[in-house]
Amino acid sequence: MAESTFDRHAFAGSLGTLRIGRSLYTRAEVDSTNDWAWRALASGAEDGAAFVADRQRAGRGREGRAWHTTPGKGLALSLLLTLERPPRAVGVVPLAAGLALARGIERLGLKTRLKWPNDLLVGSSKLAGILCESRRTPRGAWAVVVGVGVNVSQQREEFPREVGEQATSLALEGCGASREHVAAELLNALEPLWDVMATRGAETVLEAWRARATFWGQPVTVRSLGRAQSGIATGLDDGGGLMLDQGGRTVVVLAGDLDVGAASG
Repeated sequence: MAESTFDRHAFAGSLGTLRIGRSLYTRAEVDSTNDWAWRALASGAEDGAAFVADRQRAGRGREGRAWHTTPGKGLALSLLLTLERPPRAVGVVPLAAGLALARGIERLGLKTRLKWPNDLLVGSSKLAGILCESRRTPRGAWAVVVGVGVNVSQQREEFPREVGEQATSLALEGCGASREHVAAELLNALEPLWDVMATRGAETVLEAWRARATFWGQPVTVRSLGRAQSGIATGLDDGGGLMLDQGGRTVVVLAGDLDVGAASG
């Protein structure tokens, strides 16, 4: 079996966490890093373990969409986190991961924009996506797998044709950071957020996420599974849902594709 090209030493040299990412598993190719993490949990993998693959054969995003990873040029990472009790606000987990990724990439010299609920943009182009899954474990505890895909060193011609101009990479934006440094800075930023959520609840994460978002007070449309909801974006609820004002009536949308300034139709 081919060895992964992910440089474990470079990663370890940049990692400043106490727990998250201290156990690292790497492979050249897997079906999905999220699925790999779930299988590893069943085999006894520890809390905070990170799983990185050079290539995913069946990487996926929200609503089962494919996520393409150019071998060795995109970061495909999944993180296994266990909980003693059911997560009160599962919807906040992708927001926390997105916030951590934005902060980590900012430390590497690039300013990004959060797109609710699980994307990271540069301008209007997608740089990264996040897929979080939670399950009850056989031992009765709960686990969350945080899957992160970041376009790191891809050039324009290396993206699939269907992605086209909708995607960008760190390299295309003038940032020469490596996969290893992106992974380490993500985890460096995520660990304190996760610890705050575990001890004091989700409000600190929600407040920080709200402060970074730029679309409050604007008309938006959220599309999911063939249904569209439009309104004025007013905030986030306690579970990370997007609150929309529809002519004086507030509705909360839990997930979907967000278009700012778009009306349904």
